[in-house]
Amino acid sequence: QFRRTGGHPFRGLQRVIRLENVVLRFSPDIPPALRGVDLNIRKGDTVALVGASGAGKSSIADLLVGLYEPTAGRMLIDGEDMLALNLASWQQRLGVVSQDTFMFNASLARNIAFGTPGATSEQIAEAARKAQAAGFIEGLPDGYDTLVGERGYRLSGGQRQRLSLARAILREPDLLILDEATSALDTQSERLVQQAIEQFERQHTVLVIAHRLSTIVNADLICVMDQGRIVERGNHK
Repeated sequence: QFRRTGGHPFRGLQRVIRLENVVLRFSPDIPPALRGVDLNIRKGDTVALVGASGAGKSSIADLLVGLYEPTAGRMLIDGEDMLALNLASWQQRLGVVSQDTFMFNASLARNIAFGTPGATSEQIAEAARKAQAAGFIEGLPDGYDTLVGERGYRLSGGQRQRLSLARAILREPDLLILDEATSALDTQSERLVQQAIEQFERQHTVLVIAHRLSTIVNADLICVMDQGRIVERGNHK
């Protein structure tokens, strides 16, 4: 997989991310992962992708993150081809929360600040508050200095997800991608993560990939995917 360099810096999302007739094919011997997807993600909207495993939901996220380039079709950011943008500057403006969250052996504060150099302790605490993580962190004897990992504090799945969300929120991303972020959680943890996401969604652009309907009831647009295509779209009503 080849990593693109060059291009000019991304200056922030103004209007819309648009996928135009996007095809993604990993190999000539297998069916395309995406076949002719058209999708608008407008600034400030929450767009949800639902459908069975293998329907193409995560392929859309992978393209937006820049892991792959479309085999055919175009991805436009405010009308400009994404391939003309500097990939690193675009990725710096994304927040991604997925099922498997990466935590390393350092303090909770450093785990939240990972990817946002120069974050102040006030900003870290504010992101944790927005992610519904401040409660459990402040209840620990060492608070934000608590070490995660081998000899430190062991995180539950719901706590890891909230830390991962805090890390994404701290970046103040132009696009937050939630890829099955709540699928492995019990109901109570899911509810906390859900509340955090709902507060964040109000002023931000969010792409949610979900199996569970509870996660996406409030989305502005829900797209049902099947075999690499969007087969239905509308809101929950």
